[in-house]
Amino acid sequence: MFVVEEEEVSYEGNQTRSSEDWREGRRIVELDVLATGLRACLKCGLPLQLGHTIDIQTYGLGCLLKVQCFNTSCMHVNSVPTGKRHDRVWDVNSKLATALVHSGLGERQANSFLSELNIPAFSYKLVSARLREVGNVVEEVAKESTNEALEKELAAVEQKKGKLVVAVDAGWQKRGSGRAYDSKSGHCSMVGPENGKILNYSVRSKDCSVCSRAESRNESPREHACYRNWEGSSKGMEADMVIEMVKDVQSKGCRVDALVGDEDSTTIGRVPANISNSIEKISDRNHLKKILGTVFTLSKKNILF
Repeated sequence: MFVVEEEEVSYEGNQTRSSEDWREGRRIVELDVLATGLRACLKCGLPLQLGHTIDIQTYGLGCLLKVQCFNTSCMHVNSVPTGKRHDRVWDVNSKLATALVHSGLGERQANSFLSELNIPAFSYKLVSARLREVGNVVEEVAKESTNEALEKELAAVEQKKGKLVVAVDAGWQKRGSGRAYDSKSGHCSMVGPENGKILNYSVRSKDCSVCSRAESRNESPREHACYRNWEGSSKGMEADMVIEMVKDVQSKGCRVDALVGDEDSTTIGRVPANISNSIEKISDRNHLKKILGTVFTLSKKNILF
């Protein structure tokens, strides 16, 4: 007789749905886990059959099948999971949060995608909890990756007996029009020309939903992980992020000799004042072509015949 031990399954913050018609729609299933769960009834040890499922409970993208034993003297209802779990949390929901971070999708876009596949949607509350879980891990991996890339860049520079030259550029959630820069967040990366890998990165955010909600109610915000770290203009984010990245690299014992970037006068002016006058500024070829192309176009329009 083969008997497996029953495990308690997390309710993922009580975000669960039950349906008697388990044949509806599609599910994400780990075949090995399902096969193990159907191997034997927890009470009598006889094999279970998927066709004897009487109910299904959904926990985000994970689900629990209620499979009744066909033994008439047993009739025990077994809970058969469709995937692995860790610390009472479904692995597939943690992977969902990682996928959202990687692809840049939000809850609505992901649920729209799943609806076309006829896979049950997940709740905002559930994915928010999982995003908090994977967020710290993603940041740790990113830091390890940039540190490793920096070591390789330094090794390549030393081999050539050259200087450490880094390229920096920023982007914003909302593109500036040239007259107005009002994006709520900005990001900047530092790339090593030798290996083409990211050596450092920085993020600025002017918004926090928890803080904004509390401010609208004239209340103190509850304890939370706040990512609001900027109060100035959106345009000023780039210079501040570049300075932070250069200082961080230099704190690791690496001297930055030159910066490759656009023709942003604010960044050019603040780097010598906040770091060192010895850091050389090199114009990025693509940005320079764009500027010169615009100037040439304007000059052609102003020519009088």
